Amino acid sequence: MRHDSSTGLPARPFARAQGQGEIVFLFIGGAHQLFHLAPVAASLARLCPDLRVTCVHQDGATGRMLRDVRDDMRAPMLRIDRIDPPGWIATAARLLHRPSLRKLPLLRRIARRYRSALAVVSPERTSAWLRHLGMANMPLIHFRHGAGDRSPKSEKRLDAFDLIVLPGDKDVERAVHRHGIDRARLRRCGYVKLDYLARHGAGEGAKLFDDDRPVALYNPHFDPRLSSWADAQAVIDAFARQDRYNLVMAPHIRLGANLSEREKRRWRAMAVPGRIIVDLESDRLVDMHYVLGADIYLGDVSSQLYEFLARPRPVAFLNSHGVDWRADPRYAGWHLGVVADQPASVIDAIDDAVAAHPARLPDQQAAVAHAFGAWQGAADKGARIIAHYLGAPIVGESLLSAPDQGRDRMVSPVKAAANA
Repeated sequence: MRHDSSTGLPARPFARAQGQGEIVFLFIGGAHQLFHLAPVAASLARLCPDLRVTCVHQDGATGRMLRDVRDDMRAPMLRIDRIDPPGWIATAARLLHRPSLRKLPLLRRIARRYRSALAVVSPERTSAWLRHLGMANMPLIHFRHGAGDRSPKSEKRLDAFDLIVLPGDKDVERAVHRHGIDRARLRRCGYVKLDYLARHGAGEGAKLFDDDRPVALYNPHFDPRLSSWADAQAVIDAFARQDRYNLVMAPHIRLGANLSEREKRRWRAMAVPGRIIVDLESDRLVDMHYVLGADIYLGDVSSQLYEFLARPRPVAFLNSHGVDWRADPRYAGWHLGVVADQPASVIDAIDDAVAAHPARLPDQQAAVAHAFGAWQGAADKGARIIAHYLGAPIVGESLLSAPDQGRDRMVSPVKAAANA
């Protein structure tokens, strides 16, 4: 059974729980998703003390980062729960370097453990499987992680979610016009990750090298159909042959997770002290440390492009697949910089991007606004959207006087049931 938010859910979640209940936030898709949703969970725990807010994870690193968010946002009431897949699945995923094998068994265990929850909130679409694992009547809420231009041809899995919360107008327009999703199921809250890191630990950027050379951040995506990763060694070689730029090679963290230890050692051996950093798995790949510290961006289709452009700077791209990108919406960001058609020309592309940056500044600023929306306070906005939808009271606020957030386009479960 799929819930239709135009008519509301068949019961009032918060009222059904007699003023108490648990809302579960899932963090089983990788550390790169955490800052897009964990601050919302912490904010919800603070704003709605009558709710029991639980974050579920599957590994020590994610658990540690969740505790950091809880501490930063002073939300000691936020619960953090670890759930592991069956041992044989974990072993197979590790040996095959395919962490995604863990997801479905994890979801089965989650469905059993939290079958009485009020709602489940997830930053990834695989959680749509919960509809078939005993949560057919569970309110499911999806928060998009990232705000890039790469998008699957079909978003059929989003049909399983009652409420979809997006950063800005770009994702709303794409959801409606490209994927045919009803606007009534959509909300905007701004870019949660940027809101959180701007307030808790991410400043203007740490100095990445001891000298004053400009620093290029190379950030290839994990999707081999679109990524420039096949040319990564040639990119490192190009930087090693010159002395005007330093390089940080920091691919999408999912790319590193799919490498064997032997492959990681081979890549790390390409680092050059004081000149080239190679990072395949640290927290710095997801906490904007390199994004804020670099002067120039080099990449392909990662949404970290827009995180980098939150403070506009020169950007360049490597077209490893020889695509005709100019009219392809997956490469919309490439219009904001210079495109190299082969790794041998990336230094020239970076030079051109630096020289031409003043002319591109207005377009970069407009693209970030379109992608991120009004991001200040995004975590609180996201929490309020969830609370209003579920009918949970917010400290010091009446539901009748709550800010709009587009509620005229969606009937909450509580309101629908009250009018039935």
